[in-house]
Amino acid sequence: MTAAHGRVGLLGGAYHGGIDITLAEGTPLLALAAGTVVSKGEGGQMEGIYLWLRHAPKETGLTYWVFSKYQHLQSLPELPIGAKVVAGQVVARSGKTGTTGGHYGVHGYPHLHLTTLKSPKGEYQVVGSRMSAPGSRLIDPLVIYHEAGRKPQASVDPPPRETAVTIPHATTDGQVWPQGTRVVWPVACQPR
Repeated sequence: MTAAHGRVGLLGGAYHGGIDITLAEGTPLLALAAGTVVSKGEGGQMEGIYLWLRHAPKETGLTYWVFSKYQHLQSLPELPIGAKVVAGQVVARSGKTGTTGGHYGVHGYPHLHLTTLKSPKGEYQVVGSRMSAPGSRLIDPLVIYHEAGRKPQASVDPPPRETAVTIPHATTDGQVWPQGTRVVWPVACQPR
């Protein structure tokens, strides 16, 4: 798996809004779940080229809608608005758009900035590069992987304290682990 850093929350008085995954430019980026392309474009400094996907509960196995935003892409994705994607499908390539200059320096920083919103409904409105969905809230993308990996408990006892999150993922040879998962890490891993 690829190293990630970042947090959702206050960072220097503003929301960072997701996680950063350091990647070589041109690394294929995968749809974290089946869904629909709802927006794409080019933002300014600190945003770069982006892609928004919408994932329905039936596509993720979660009880809520997920909106995922991929930022700093190498180029504008060819997928048209309204296109359907499947979990693990290449939807874009990593880049450093929106990172050259400023605090990233003259050469920029190639990475994926992944933002996720949780919403009780699939309704949304796009305003520029921003997504607005009624009742939505920004969540750490790792929450999606944690909740997607949970198994229903038959017991009424409280679950044991969890110390690690298993991240469902696709490998470069197209396999998905664990089998049957509907949510995958946005970068393919090397098979074992």
